[in-house]
Amino acid sequence: MVRTLVWWTVAAASAILSIFFLFVGISLCRAAYDLKHPYQFILTFFSSNFIILISAVILLGVVLRMIGRLRQGPSPAAVDGPRLTPDSSQLEDHGEP
Repeated sequence: MVRTLVWWTVAAASAILSIFFLFVGISLCRAAYDLKHPYQFILTFFSSNFIILISAVILLGVVLRMIGRLRQGPSPAAVDGPRLTPDSSQLEDHGEP
């Protein structure tokens, strides 16, 4: 249960961070067109596209892993987790009262 919660928390944080950097890259790309010097434009334009590419790939990977986890269903360890108290069906009958 805790592992599942940690996994979803890390996945959600990764998705939120990649969305943030996707918007930063887009705004940086738009700001590149206001630059007057061609070298600054080229460097800013390509670096913003690199930021967009990396954040989009991370976001796509996280979303695909989330979809895979949702389609997989609950893990067998979560369903058949360790029992703290013995179940009466697990006790063997040795003929003793």
